[in-house]
Amino acid sequence: MQDGKIGIITEIMPKNGVFMPDRIFYLNELPRLLNRPFRLRSISWMPDHLSRNRNSILNLLHICCSFHPGPGVGRSVINGVLREFSGPQPVLSILPAGTRIDTIVARKHDELMFTVDPEYFEPLMNMIHPGPGRFQMTRHIDGILREIFAEMELIYLPGTADRMDGLFLRLLEEITLAIAGRTGMKKSRYPEIYEIASYLGAHYMENISLEEVCRNYSVSPRTFYRRWRECFQQSPAEFLLEKRIVCAEHLLSSTDLGIQTIAVKSGFGNPLYFSQCFRRLRGMTPSRYRSSLVDISRISILRATARPEIAIP
Repeated sequence: MQDGKIGIITEIMPKNGVFMPDRIFYLNELPRLLNRPFRLRSISWMPDHLSRNRNSILNLLHICCSFHPGPGVGRSVINGVLREFSGPQPVLSILPAGTRIDTIVARKHDELMFTVDPEYFEPLMNMIHPGPGRFQMTRHIDGILREIFAEMELIYLPGTADRMDGLFLRLLEEITLAIAGRTGMKKSRYPEIYEIASYLGAHYMENISLEEVCRNYSVSPRTFYRRWRECFQQSPAEFLLEKRIVCAEHLLSSTDLGIQTIAVKSGFGNPLYFSQCFRRLRGMTPSRYRSSLVDISRISILRATARPEIAIP
């Protein structure tokens, strides 16, 4: 395996001039024989995929694995933040329900996409602690992908939906390990940067001075910012802001605390600044986000009771 390419996807890719349709399987109505803590809602294989979203808001958790990207740079605004996608490596994307996406420049790629009901997001994150990012193919990932494509041919046999649930978890685990291994190589080069990142991750709710943190770790601000850019895609400020926003989302969804209290507990202090940041990154105010969770739950119930169309390849 070289340049992130894998055998099974190369084998099923169409030859020049041959059309290969998307394969979409809705698993939510298929019977389960095992009592796992979560269930996949759907799985899709989309070769030569061009994602074009126009201010779309997701109502399900989407976990996407992108392979074989085409030339150029893809650009999308995700929750108000411009993201660029380039390079030949496969990419894992984790998009929670409520994510707002606006595609600026679409980049062709092969995509394996899983959707999960919103209520499974937190248990899934707590179970595996996955993180989005680029990863290198491994024999473990390759083997799991082969199993997934084999199970697609048997999707309506009893037990196949359970196997898909398990294969999804295994795939997410192996990609998480691959990303961690890639990060670990950088970590050995600049251990102080990862120590600082760990400190920021544990103290994001406090009023942090990066200059003071640099002094405490005996690194100049200039060196810190340069090395940080080599280790992380986000800037230190973006890293802190995302930690605070995620904390605020958790408090908005799991407590009845007021907006001002949540602003303080998540590290913003000023509720006006908190609302401005939340709206910029999530595309809505904290109050609207809280009320939208109720709307999403209602939509999920309606979708669960409706019979979906099943695309047969």
